[in-house]
Amino acid sequence: MRATWSGSISIGLVNIPVKIYSATKSKKVQFKMLCKEHHLPVHYKMVCENGEELSKDDVVMGIEFEKNSYFIIDSEEIKKLRPKRTDNLEIYEFIDIEQIKPIYYEKSYYIVPQNKKDKAYFLLKELMEEMGKAAIGKVVIKNKEYLVAIQPFEKGLLLSILHFHDEINSMDELENLDEKPEINEKEKELGRMLIQKYYNKDFKLDKYKDTFMEELRELIKKKIEGEEVVVPEEKPKEEHSLIEALKATIEK
Repeated sequence: MRATWSGSISIGLVNIPVKIYSATKSKKVQFKMLCKEHHLPVHYKMVCENGEELSKDDVVMGIEFEKNSYFIIDSEEIKKLRPKRTDNLEIYEFIDIEQIKPIYYEKSYYIVPQNKKDKAYFLLKELMEEMGKAAIGKVVIKNKEYLVAIQPFEKGLLLSILHFHDEINSMDELENLDEKPEINEKEKELGRMLIQKYYNKDFKLDKYKDTFMEELRELIKKKIEGEEVVVPEEKPKEEHSLIEALKATIEK
């Protein structure tokens, strides 16, 4: 596996040489847009609103400050503003792991030491594990600055890209959350029974599969082999009151 970034974790005067590797992978089927008649790939052209076809040299970057009025920004000016790639991941503070709300996590990477038996790496992992801490820092990857959290994970460290606070939408902007309905004791009791019925203390995430992708691959396989594909119709769901639905589910 190819490393996404290599450099050093920096905590004051302590430097730990590391590499990071993507912790996840996409298994999506890649579709291409094709011409319906000729089954050939569709290509896009850059066209001005007045109908003129453009080359890359004819295009500039602009920001709309009022309707149909733009500030033009030179690409060289933008380059000067971009953070320079460095080989340093600077840690600013340590926090309790539970202080990071799930909504802030964007993407995860494995962090491994560049050197075998790196004492500083394993000391950091062991102490963060023991103390229940995560480290917050910043790193520049491919000229883009990221806010990151580092925490112990299995036999090593996990780096998570975090959303910046101003990228998170507030729930205050959403409807139907401020007026809470009255929930009676019978509904609570049945709800507890429902949760207990579905509770699994031996949870294993690997039992869940992407059934859509599996069915899609099977459909493609059948199409290639010339088989007829019949997609079954979904049956409409029956409507029940909350109490009826809880009781029926518990008794299943």
